[in-house]
Amino acid sequence: MSIEFWKRAGRTFFAAALAGHLVLALAIPADAQGRAAPVTGPDVTTIGGISPGARVNVRSGPSSLFAPVGTLSYGTRVRMGVCLGSGTGRWCQIEAYDSNVKGFVSARFLVRGGETSQGGGDALDGGPDYWAVRGLPAGDRLNVRRDPAANSPALATLSEGEVVQNLGCRMTGNARWCRIRSITGINVTGWVAGRYLRESAAPGRPPSGGSGASEPEFYVVGGLPAGQKLGLRAKPSGDASVIAELGSGTRLENLGCEQRGQTLWCRVRTIGSISATGWVNGRYLRDG
Repeated sequence: MSIEFWKRAGRTFFAAALAGHLVLALAIPADAQGRAAPVTGPDVTTIGGISPGARVNVRSGPSSLFAPVGTLSYGTRVRMGVCLGSGTGRWCQIEAYDSNVKGFVSARFLVRGGETSQGGGDALDGGPDYWAVRGLPAGDRLNVRRDPAANSPALATLSEGEVVQNLGCRMTGNARWCRIRSITGINVTGWVAGRYLRESAAPGRPPSGGSGASEPEFYVVGGLPAGQKLGLRAKPSGDASVIAELGSGTRLENLGCEQRGQTLWCRVRTIGSISATGWVNGRYLRDG
């Protein structure tokens, strides 16, 4: 038997002949020549959890805070190294078989031999690290929902201009939903309508809620919706009386922060000729 291969119009053909008679001739679609889907087996790890055509970031360290050093496409085979962290914060060191790209990838994008890829996202799974809320009708807030559906319960709301961490997007019917994590004080993870998100740079670091030398000595008020003030309250509660109203850029002395439910409250003291001490919502504080 003889087998011949040839290319024409971007397609690969092959034919098999036995004793001079053609017994098989097939055209291989161009898409089938690459890795259109993860091909796994024992000791084989591939990039998955995203749609074909999407790419994921490979970073210099085990966190989205580290700079990207390259990208890898769906189905790329990689060598696995050490993995750090757990759950959604688990990152693994990898090296691509077919390129010089090596670094760290979120473990949710790695499919090992014998596992099933949890795909279903769109190309934005490998998109920006941060989104900013944009395009809301005047006075409206964006619901953060438990599931990617308009009838799912709302866990929290976001204001125009607020910056959130991107955890990946998917299509539900004709709507694009993105899973996000708030990073400016309120500790909530959920789904929001993707039409109100735009790519954003990383925000200034908000308070962490911890204690000790890692916390800054001063904060600056930031991230307020246009025209609004930050209430300085008598107690760490949204129902407490307002002592003063603070505008964007106001510098404050940090007296310590604590988590109350889903809200981080920080005790601060104003700086200047008039000194007032009270509590503010930590989502609107930046290192100062």
